This record gives sequence, structure tokens and C-alpha cells, in this order.
Amino acid sequence: MTAPAPDRAAVRTAVADAEVPGWAGGVMLALRWVTLLVEVSAMVALGTLAGGVLLGIGPGLRAGAVVAARMTAEPTPWRTFWRAWRDGFGRSAALFAPAWVVAALLWLDGAVLGLLDGPVRALLTGGLLVVGAWGVVVLACWPTVVTRYRSGAAATWRLLLLLPLLAPTTSLAVLVVTAALLAAAWALPLLAVLLGPGFWLWATGRLTADRLDRIDDQVSGVAAA
Repeated sequence: MTAPAPDRAAVRTAVADAEVPGWAGGVMLALRWVTLLVEVSAMVALGTLAGGVLLGIGPGLRAGAVVAARMTAEPTPWRTFWRAWRDGFGRSAALFAPAWVVAALLWLDGAVLGLLDGPVRALLTGGLLVVGAWGVVVLACWPTVVTRYRSGAAATWRLLLLLPLLAPTTSLAVLVVTAALLAAAWALPLLAVLLGPGFWLWATGRLTADRLDRIDDQVSGVAAA
């Protein structure tokens, strides 16, 4: 009688959980993380292209964040990505649509600045930088918020727009991570392309999830009082 084939997910979990002592274990863990970050970057790119870019970037970011949140604990990252991409495609694409509108307005504002001069230009440039930084924080929080809550578009974007005020320390950390990745992209473009999107989703996702955990705990405490 032939023995049943081992479950592939169970095998991958066992491999991921296996610990190798000493420096070799550290090297293997680092390589596994680097490989997964590259995979997440590739997943987001493919998911974006599969949705036609405009419709695909929202589902791609959300599904990539789902995988990035689990990292080495996820035995089948590609399968998980495409399942999350498919199941949440319509909702994610719809919830990401306002981001395209804001991006278009920021681009138009930047184009108008090129036609201005003097104090007015300096004032508008400062305002544009503040709005741009706010937008970076909102974009970083978007995948985690959309995955975590099942609220409608109005409630989701209300929370997203308020998060920089509710979590100033987290927002600063997100901006630092983003600035560091932009600096890395300028110095090492290829490395940034391979690792940057995956690392950005993982790092900003952890920061956002930790802050949302504290906010949810505070809301639960107030509701219970």
C-alpha cells in the first residue's frame, strides 16, 4: 500500500519552523526574509499588471500586505496572494479609486507651481509638501485598514484621513521608512526595486497594525465602561 503524499503546506511550515543553530541559522533566516521580500515585490507588480494597473494596484497592495504581514509564517505565499487578490478585487479597487483622484490633483498642483513665482510659490510648495506627506502616510495605512475592517468607503477614508492625527508617532516612523527607501533607491536602484515594495509593505504594515491594535483596545475599553 502506497503511503499518502505529505501535505505541501505542512512540509513548508516544517521547513520554515526548523531552527538551525549558530551563525548558519542566522544566515538562512536572513536569506529567507530577503527572498520573501523579493517575492512580495514581484507579487504586487504582477497583481497590479493583472488588474490593468489602474484597477490592479489597490488589490495588489492589499494582497501583498496580507502576505507581508505573515512572512515566514505563511507556507504558501503565492497562493495566499492570488486568493486575497481575487477575493478582494472589487472592493479593493473601489476603495483605492479616491487615491487616484488625489494623485491627479497633486500632479496638477505641481504643474501649476511651475508657473508661479515669489512668496505665493513658496507658500503653495510648503502646503503641497504637507499634503504629500499626509498622502504617503494614508497610502501606507491603506492596505492594513482595508484588510482589517469591512467598513464602507466613507468610513474607511474617514479613518484613513484621521490616522495621521491619531497616530503622529506612527506617521513619523512611516515617513522615515519611506524616506530611507527613497534614499536607497537613489543609491542602489536595482536593490530598491527588488526589495523596496516588499519591505515598505512589511514595515509600514507592522507600524499601522500596532497602532490600530492600541486604538481598538481604547475603543473597547470606552465601550465597556
